[in-house]
Amino acid sequence: MDLYQLNGLTPLQLHTLITKSPIGFSAEDRSIQYLGQHIQLHDGTITLSEQIVNPAGTKQLFERLVTLQPDLEALLPGSKADAIQMVAENLVTNFHFGALEKSPTKEVQFAVFVHCMKSSAFETVIKLSRTNSLSVAEKLRFMLAAAEEIKWLGRGISWYLALFFPFSIRLQEAKNLFQPLPDTSSLADEVKDITEHLTELKVDDRVKDRLLEIRNILKLENNEISSQLLNEVDNIEKKFIPKVDGKGIIPTFRDRIDFRTCTRRLLYLYAACSGFSQKADITELTSYIRSILNYTTDSDSICHMVKELAYLSKQPGCIDYCRYIDAVANILKTAAPVASQFKKHKQISDINGFALLESHKTLAPYLAALRANIDKMTPEYSQVLFPEVTSLECEFADLSLPEDKPAIKAKVHRLLLVIAACKSSTQILDTSVLALFVRAIMKHGNKKDFPYLISGLTRLVQSTPKIQQILGGPEIKGGYHLRLAPLQLLAFVPDTISEDDLEELCKSLQASVAIRRSMKDGKVFHQWLATLEQALNSKVTNKATLIQILKKLTKGLTYEKLSLLDMIFKLGSSFNEFLESMGLSCQKEGLPLSISEKGAEALEGKSKEISQWLFKQRHYHLLLFYTASMTEYCNKHKDIELIPLIHEFIQTSSDNTFIENRQSPINNPHLEAVYKKYPQFRAGWRVNFSNFSKETRNKLLSPGETLELTEDPWDLFISGLEVHSCQSPDGDPNFNSGLLSYVMDGRNAMIARKNKKGRIISRSFIRMVLDQNDHPALFLEKGYPEHSDLLFIDAAREIADEMKLPLYHRADSNKGEEVKLLEGRAPVDHFDSLMELKKRQRVTFTKVQRDITP
Repeated sequence: MDLYQLNGLTPLQLHTLITKSPIGFSAEDRSIQYLGQHIQLHDGTITLSEQIVNPAGTKQLFERLVTLQPDLEALLPGSKADAIQMVAENLVTNFHFGALEKSPTKEVQFAVFVHCMKSSAFETVIKLSRTNSLSVAEKLRFMLAAAEEIKWLGRGISWYLALFFPFSIRLQEAKNLFQPLPDTSSLADEVKDITEHLTELKVDDRVKDRLLEIRNILKLENNEISSQLLNEVDNIEKKFIPKVDGKGIIPTFRDRIDFRTCTRRLLYLYAACSGFSQKADITELTSYIRSILNYTTDSDSICHMVKELAYLSKQPGCIDYCRYIDAVANILKTAAPVASQFKKHKQISDINGFALLESHKTLAPYLAALRANIDKMTPEYSQVLFPEVTSLECEFADLSLPEDKPAIKAKVHRLLLVIAACKSSTQILDTSVLALFVRAIMKHGNKKDFPYLISGLTRLVQSTPKIQQILGGPEIKGGYHLRLAPLQLLAFVPDTISEDDLEELCKSLQASVAIRRSMKDGKVFHQWLATLEQALNSKVTNKATLIQILKKLTKGLTYEKLSLLDMIFKLGSSFNEFLESMGLSCQKEGLPLSISEKGAEALEGKSKEISQWLFKQRHYHLLLFYTASMTEYCNKHKDIELIPLIHEFIQTSSDNTFIENRQSPINNPHLEAVYKKYPQFRAGWRVNFSNFSKETRNKLLSPGETLELTEDPWDLFISGLEVHSCQSPDGDPNFNSGLLSYVMDGRNAMIARKNKKGRIISRSFIRMVLDQNDHPALFLEKGYPEHSDLLFIDAAREIADEMKLPLYHRADSNKGEEVKLLEGRAPVDHFDSLMELKKRQRVTFTKVQRDITP
């Protein structure tokens, strides 16, 4: 229907039209509207208003229509929104993308846009970009509103924003989104991650051009914050310009990502505080921006931080401990899993970005503000908390606060959360008991444990006098770990264990010297906390069984038992199926209890060879963890090629056919090509190399250490854990899916430096590659954890010399030669030199040079 066909109708004709075809009409506040425009009565006929108004004539018209037909009100659509949706659906049905141009109002146009996005997002954005019926700013708002309405658009929409909208429009919209926000308590749903992508410059890896564009943007903004942030552009330039090659780009993938993140976030953070109050501390705001840029890589926390920044930019000064303490205390009052609780704590006091840092200030002003507020926040506990402030002052106050002092931020953040835990309860805990735990938590060294300890402290301050007496007893031996260990047990009181049970478990932990010694081991203590957290949320076992498990653990605590229980609590019933597939235990009932008593012995199943091999290995439980997590990952991505390779690794390692298997040319085109030129390599690396010279060992080793060229399956599998690389078996499956290429592809071996206990201290992979003439050669990857390209160059030279092959390594200059790898055995490869994963494919290493022995 043409919008203005309504003009000139009589009320009776309008009534007939509404009755027959209600689409587009709505009744609100005793007025009648058609697609957002009011219907008015003028000289006995109908007209449409140009604007949304509510004139008296409109009401009279409605009353006259109801008089003519009393049930008219029931026939009208329920709301204007319903009418808009009906019209939009009708237009899309008839015109599809053309409905964008044919929409009679902006509201209908947006509804049409959302309908089209759900069926064809990319094409709809293209059509939106070409329409002349909307301004650029209106198009952008359509996109943002659609992202909110269609949740699955998420990150993908950010690419559209970068493609279709000028940066000046996006930056202004980002600033607009932050300006009306009063404080962070109401920000959860108002600002989404999409606002970060509003400040994304066009995809262009030319570093100097990108930095010049940012400088021009900040200069044009011409305010106090933008002028100070020009210094941050200098800092980014100093960090990344040395990495630029002759073409003006950053060659390595990871550095390119870091550069794009730094530049985007600088503008994103500026957008958050661009509506600053003249009373705000601008120096401190820019210092906080600098802190985030330098220390924060966690995408989950960045949104929380900028929302805090938006709030603080409107405040007279930035130190606002009371507000933060209140917010966290309220979160802690509600019982919830530790992990989900602490995601909510990532605010300005986040461990990755605490605001304290002007390089010319000391900690003293901040501690003074903290002291002034402690009595307001927790007056009953001030005598316990003041000494901790003084302790921080003694430790740090004489230092200036340059950005290389993250320990200061971490400790202040820790104290703030301790205070919040104390404030979370209305009842008063005996201060002599509280002091024991506050002091222990503040001195505890492992940051990963901290969320569990804060949750435990919260439960303690809310607990009964009997529990406080049990945990606060002066006779507890074993240091801080044994004092803190029972805190996690409080999660089970009173639903699973009684106060008497708690007392028995605490005495059991204290009774054994071996357990006290074991609990002092940081990894055991952390695994204890993490495993109990999993048990709390697990449906694997009932309450009666769980108390039995806890009692057995406190009488025979080991890292392996805890790790295995952690996995079974995570995986549930699928853990049994997984074990059976590996030839291990197929016990259907009582496995958690059996593990808590026997440990690994409970898993021995029909394949004695596998269990005997596996349980001899250090960190053996990580094979179970890796297999389980990779199975879940592969099933999710419908790519199961890695799973048979893992089982082949297990089987061949246990039956001593590992070398023969990994050196097979079957399904390995690269090795097939190598054997045509170098057939002796079919026997593996160690057959073709004897040992390192005494001179090389003396050069690389400290007393008691060893140097090996290894193709041992477990060394290859576990090396990422011991040198802290992304290929650790307990890492993220999105990254460590390349681990099996190290393990199962005979192209690779590892030069490893080990300590007295056989633990890998540092390593480099060495690869059998093909040179530009397709002849076999060796290529030395960078070393870990030092990230040095030539860490093991002397050892690699000896290998190359004995194998009579040329040796290549990364070149310092931009000009270099090339070596290549054909397709290998594993579906995914990881390359230290490229810092990325690649699907099975031919890979060329550029900018390498042939080694010349000095």
